[in-house]
Amino acid sequence: MLALYIEVIKLFIENFSRHEYKFPMTYDNMDRLLDDLLPYIEQDEHADENGYYTISSIYLDNDTWQCFYETINKDRYRQKVRLRVYGEVNNDSVSFFEIKSKFKGLVLKRRVKMRLGDAMRFMEACVNGEDPNVDEYECSNRQILKELKQVIVSKNLKPVVVVSYERLALFYKEDPRLRITFDVNIRTRDYDIDLTKGSHGDYVTADNVAILEVKSDRNVPFWLVRILSKYGYRNQTFSKYCSHFIKYSEEEQIEEYDELDNDAV
Repeated sequence: MLALYIEVIKLFIENFSRHEYKFPMTYDNMDRLLDDLLPYIEQDEHADENGYYTISSIYLDNDTWQCFYETINKDRYRQKVRLRVYGEVNNDSVSFFEIKSKFKGLVLKRRVKMRLGDAMRFMEACVNGEDPNVDEYECSNRQILKELKQVIVSKNLKPVVVVSYERLALFYKEDPRLRITFDVNIRTRDYDIDLTKGSHGDYVTADNVAILEVKSDRNVPFWLVRILSKYGYRNQTFSKYCSHFIKYSEEEQIEEYDELDNDAV
C-alpha cells in the first residue's frame, strides 16, 4: 500500500494541471500584500535564510520562433519546452525537463526528473537528430522523456534562451496545492546556454517590479480574491521567456488588464 501511495504522489508531481494568474507589482505593494497574506500562508522549506531560491531554465524554440509567437498571439493552445534547475548547479545536480502546455487558460505540465548532465546530453542528441534511446537514461519517467523527444524533434526545437530569477515561494496553510510566488530580478541571456555556467543575464524588468503568481488546481479562495481586490489587481499576460525579446517598461508591467474569468475565481 505504501509503495502504491508513493507512486501516486510521484505521478501527481510529474503530471499536473492548474490555473495560473499573474500580477506584476511594485516592491512596495509586494511588502504590503505580504503583510495581508501572512495569516494564511507558510514559506517553502527549500528557500534560503531570506526566503528566496534561484530558478534557472533553458527554453527551447525553433527557427520560426513558434513557441514565442504562440504566446504573443495568445493561441488557445500553446506549448513550451524547458529544462529547469534550482540554485547554483553542476552536471550532477537534479534537473527537471518539462513540457508546459496551456489550453483555454489551464496550464498542464509533464516533467521528468534527471541528472542535469544527462538531460543536457539527451537534449543535445535530440536537437542534433541522433535519435537517443530513452532506455539508456536514468530518469523518473521514461514515457515523459519519450514525449519530450517527440516534441523536440517534430518541432525542430533547440535551446535559445536562459531565464533566471529569484523566487519567494509560499503556500496556503490549509491546502498546499494553492501556491503563491513572487519572482524578482528576472534576467535572460542568449549566450552561455548551459545551466552550469550560472544564473547571470540581462535584466528584463524594472528594478522595483515583482511578478506575483497564484497557482491553484481549483477555485481561488474568497480570502485571496478579497486581498487582491483590495489592491485592484487583475490577471495579466506575462511571459518570462518572451520578455527576453520584448522589453517591458515599468508602466506596462504594472498596467492592469485581462480581468479574471468569473468562472475561475
